[in-house]
Amino acid sequence: MRPLLLSLLLATLCADLARALHCHVCCGHKDCESLVECAPTDNYCVITQATNPGGILVMKSCAPVCPNSTMSSDGRTLSVSCCQGSQCNRAAGGLAASPGTLWLGAWASLLGPLLRVAW
Repeated sequence: MRPLLLSLLLATLCADLARALHCHVCCGHKDCESLVECAPTDNYCVITQATNPGGILVMKSCAPVCPNSTMSSDGRTLSVSCCQGSQCNRAAGGLAASPGTLWLGAWASLLGPLLRVAW
């Protein structure tokens, strides 16, 4: 009886591991094939893409909640794409300018419209 209980326990543990979400995590093109096991509370793999006249920056991550969204202003775009399923965020490009410059430009251009909506 004991071996049967041990086998059932191991099968349950393995089933939980098999259901764990795995997503690619990176910023830009560096280590963009890096695959991690997400936290148990994470249900989505995410691709965030910031585009401005200086280039494109792609960031991949895990997230517990994720609304697909796109915001644009003055030639700059910030888009968030969500998917469910291990390794579903593998697609998407790399880096065409320095990450700091791109993020600063993207956030600065989107801050104005966000503040206008909030007021």
